[in-house]
Parts: sequence; structure tokens; C-alpha cells
Amino acid sequence: MGWLGGGRGTVAAGSTEDADEGRRLSTLDLVGLAAGGVLGSGWLLAAGPAFWGLGKYTVWGWVAGAALMLLIAAVMVELGIAVPKTGGLIFLPLQAAGPLVASVVAAGLWIVYAANPASEAAAMVRGLAYEFPSLLKHSDELRQAGDLARNVDQPYDLSTMGLLVAVAFMALIVGLNLLPPRRLIRLNLFITVVKIVIPLLVVVLLGLAALDASHKCAPDEVWYLSGQEGTAGKLREQAGNPSHFLYTVLGGSIIYAYIGFQAPLDFAGNVKRRGVGEAARLRWAVYGTLVGAFLLYAALQWVFGRHCGLLDGNMLESPYAQLAFGLQMTGLGWLIRVNALLSPMGSGIVFTHALTREVAALSRAHLTHRGLQTARRASFRFRGGAIDAYWMILLVNFAIGLVMLTLTRGSWEELVALNSVPALVVYAMPGVVLVALRPAGFRGPRRMVHLVLSYTAFVAIAVVIHEARWDDVWRGMAAVAVGSALLLGLPWLAGLDLPVVGRLLRRYDAREHVSRLADPYDPAVRPVLLFLAYLAVLVLCTLLGHEYGLARVTLPITVLAAAVVFPLLVRSCRRYMKAVPPTLPAPRQELEVERSVTAGT
Repeated sequence: MGWLGGGRGTVAAGSTEDADEGRRLSTLDLVGLAAGGVLGSGWLLAAGPAFWGLGKYTVWGWVAGAALMLLIAAVMVELGIAVPKTGGLIFLPLQAAGPLVASVVAAGLWIVYAANPASEAAAMVRGLAYEFPSLLKHSDELRQAGDLARNVDQPYDLSTMGLLVAVAFMALIVGLNLLPPRRLIRLNLFITVVKIVIPLLVVVLLGLAALDASHKCAPDEVWYLSGQEGTAGKLREQAGNPSHFLYTVLGGSIIYAYIGFQAPLDFAGNVKRRGVGEAARLRWAVYGTLVGAFLLYAALQWVFGRHCGLLDGNMLESPYAQLAFGLQMTGLGWLIRVNALLSPMGSGIVFTHALTREVAALSRAHLTHRGLQTARRASFRFRGGAIDAYWMILLVNFAIGLVMLTLTRGSWEELVALNSVPALVVYAMPGVVLVALRPAGFRGPRRMVHLVLSYTAFVAIAVVIHEARWDDVWRGMAAVAVGSALLLGLPWLAGLDLPVVGRLLRRYDAREHVSRLADPYDPAVRPVLLFLAYLAVLVLCTLLGHEYGLARVTLPITVLAAAVVFPLLVRSCRRYMKAVPPTLPAPRQELEVERSVTAGT
């Protein structure tokens, strides 16, 4: 009987483990998340701005963007492998540096992930504007002038009707995220396949057409034809040098086109463990997506350069649709127009889905309202089953997206800028966390690789921010500052029980941490002061460099500041962890094997 009982227990345990493994994400699921997040509206709308800024060197701009993102991805993948945790982009800075730094990172992450659906919804409206110009502001004046693209400083702001349509698209993205997680992953995978096939067709068919006849043009012609002489002039004037790669990498939407690769890392704790293992799956998904995206973007940019002479002045839709119709490829043109809706929607779905997990981690850590992820607000019943959709978080994120959409008047370009700078702020911390944690599964040479990668990525991010447009930097940093103030200040205001605000915030359930700044000996204070001072130096250097022509002085200062602050941040994080030992997931079996192999060699 003892053997039988033990056998039954083993079967039950094995069945539970099998069921859990079956619910986890496969390599294909992870690739769908990564590629689905990356392939949004960037490839549809970034070719023109990139060409304005770099001309014949545009492909090298995509190379620079890919190199930066691969460097950042290498750091984030190593951290995700060392500590596989769903919601880790917030959880791990919390464990390594404390709640104050975690709140700043969370504010940046929340902005990036909430702005993405808004920017993708605006891009979807742009995808309809060729047929319904009234969705855009100034459409009446443009129609009377007989030209839908010229003589308007900001021709792509949305009209009131356009904003309402964008809101409807955002609501659609949120509504799809109410599907059961497994069905949502499958839906995203299907959309991602379509999103990959159509641009590949663009490359093949337009590339073959370029072999027969080329319709090249100069960057100046693209500026004129696009109707953005004013925008292009600002781009060139503020860059100071039209061949200045790093400026256009951020200002020309190149960075934005790569953002989204980290989606699998948002779900690092839910990856299948059997077979090739979690580490290999994460590497395949992230690195494969970035390399594939670069190859695709470079090919698309080459096609754009070979055929941009066919552009007719109406740049309200993706230029690739115009090129297809100009070459009498009507079927391809309509596929591109369909993808102008499908591709942004798919990216918005991925970002919205990932944000629910990150905000849930933030809520569980008491850094925002705890009620966002309670059982009653995290799931709902439908047809007799419970669906874990974090519906309350979806509503909150929808409201934040509406605010961003309204403040930017639905301008895709402004939403992209608002997305890119906070993303770089978020990407700066994983390297600090990775080096500070000194993961037990990695020793010797592997840790040295971690240090080199993290240090290089930290400095590279600082350089790219310094080379960005001042308008983009101050708006992005201001958004991070406002978000940080809200996350840190709302619990403090709730505790004061003020006459009006107090009643509104009485139910706001989050721990109050901002008062810790008054105690210089609090271990959580030094990391956040260092990080905030560093961000302030970056903002000041960007201002002096671009607005006052001191870039030759401020660029070395930026590099030096990053080189000095990185080890200081690592040291302050280790002091924090010494005072408050982190609570981390146990290392996986495959990491133990790697450690044994490393020790044996």
C-alpha cells in the first residue's frame, strides 16, 4: 500500500507539473511576443524621417539602432536568465536598489507601455486618412488648397473625429486583452505572422522592380514631397550635421521601431523549462527578433531609397503603399493598407498585455494601489470559467493612454518621442541590477562579460540621449518626473487626509516611501539620489549641447558622468541589499548545470 500510495502521489505531482508546463510559453509564443511588439507602426512610418536625416547613409542609422538595442538586449536577457521573474523590469530594481529607484523605473516603464497603444492607435488613424482625410486636423484647408500634404506645419495632428476613432482603436486593443491569456497569445502569433509576411512581400516585389527600373531621389526631394519642409528643416538644423547618426537614431523614430523586443522578458517567469530550457528560449526570441528586424528594416529602407521618386506628395499613409500603387502593384498596395491597421494593433496588444504583468508586480510590491491586482479585480468569470485579464489595470492604463493621446493631439511623432526617451531611462537600470546582484548561477568570466556589457550599455544610452533633440529629451524626462512624483506622492497625500484630496485618496492603498528621502542614512536614499542626479546631468548636458552649441564640451561630460555614476550605483545597490537582503526566485536547474560546468572548467 505504501508503494501504491507513493505512486499515486508521484502521478499527481507529475500531472500538476505537466499541466503547469503546458500553460507556459514556448519559443514560438515568445517570438510572437517579441516580434509582435517590435513590428508596429515604426517600419510603416519611419523610413521617411530616417531618410531626411541621413540620406544615403540611412541604412547605417538602422545599423546603429540595432547595435544599441542588441547591446541593451544582451544585458536584459542575461538578467532575465539569471533571475527569471514575470514583471521583473520593476521587481528586480526594487530588490536591488529599493522602492525609491523602483518607483522611478516604474514611472518610465508605465509611460512607455501606456504610450505605445496610444501611438499605435494614432498610426492606425493615419492608415485610414488616405480615404478619410477629415480624420486629420486642417483637412478642410488642405482640401481647398488641393494638396493634402503641404503648407501645414503639423499636418498629421488628428481632428476631433480622428481622436475619437483613435480612442475606439485603443478600446479595441484593450478589449482584445480581455481574452483568456492563451487565446490572446495565439491571436498575437497569427497577427505577427501576417505582419512579417507583408513587409517581406514588399521587400521581394519592390526589390525585384528596382532591378528593372530605379526611381531614386535625393533627401531634399523627399522633404519637399512629404510636405514636411518645416519638420525636415528643424531636423537638420537641430542636428547640426545631416550625417549625425545618433541624432536621427532617436529623433527619426529608429529607436522606436526596435522597442518591444523586451516583451518576452516581461514574462520570464512563465517560460517553458523542459527541452532547450528557459535561457535558450529567451535568447532565441529576443536576439532572433532584433536581428530579423534589422535585416527587414535595412531591406525596406533600401527599397524606399530605390523608389522614393515615385512619391506623389501625399504622405498621409505609409510610403510603401504609394510605391506599390505607383508600380501598378495594386494587390500589394492594398495589403500594405490592411497591414497599416493590423501591424500597429498587434504591437499595441503586446504592450498592453505586458503592462498588466508589470503593473501587477508594482501593485504587489505596494508601490501603487494594491487593489489593482486583487483576485476580484484581476480576473472575471465568463461562460463558467475565470479569465485572468487584470481588467482593472487595463482600465487604468486605458485612461493614461487617453491623457497622452489628448496632450499630444494624436500626433504620432510626438507620441513616439514621448515613448523613446523614457524607454532609454528604463533600459539603463537592468545593467546596474545585473552587476549588483552578482547572480549565483554565473561566475568568473561570465561575470566579467556582464560587467563589460552593462557598463558599455549604460554609457551608450547616455550618449544617445545626449544626441537626441532637446524637445524630445525634456518632454520625455518631464513625463518620467511627473510619473515618479505621482507614484511617490499619492501615498503621502493619502496619509495627510486633507479636506478634498484626502477624501479622494483615502482608499489609495500603497506604502508611503517619499518621506524616506528625509533620512540620509536610509539605504534606499543613496541609489535614487545618484540616479536622479545623473538624469539631471544628462538633461542639462543635452540642453547646453543643442540649444547653446556646446556639444563638444557636453558630450565628454556626459560620457564621464555615465562612467563615474555606473560603479557608484552598483556600490549603493549592494549597500542596500546588505541592509535589506533581496527576495529572489531560486536558480533554475539549468543555471546550476551552467555553474557546475563553469566550475569544472
